[in-house]
Amino acid sequence: MNTQIDPAPTTDDELAGITVDATADSAMIIETLRGQIDALDTAISRLVSERAQLSRRIQAARMNAGGTRIELGRERAIIDHYRKALGSEGSAVGEAVLRACRGAR
Repeated sequence: MNTQIDPAPTTDDELAGITVDATADSAMIIETLRGQIDALDTAISRLVSERAQLSRRIQAARMNAGGTRIELGRERAIIDHYRKALGSEGSAVGEAVLRACRGAR
């Protein structure tokens, strides 16, 4: 028997419209959504790694030119960007990204 599964809802409006008739349906939806989260986490990890590599190159170039390893004005702009994009929790996300990408002191 070939059973086709509808794609999992992705927007808050679609999720709000879900009514689950059975535990099996709920488990399947949860598994699908967790799979989507796992894929996003993999992509985020890859992007943070790429960002860290670029950050190290910028740091090296800046230090070779006699500058500092960290540019606080640029870091404030990055944190502001995350706060504007993500709301009140964005600052913490921006700080975590910066911490992960600064490299060794």
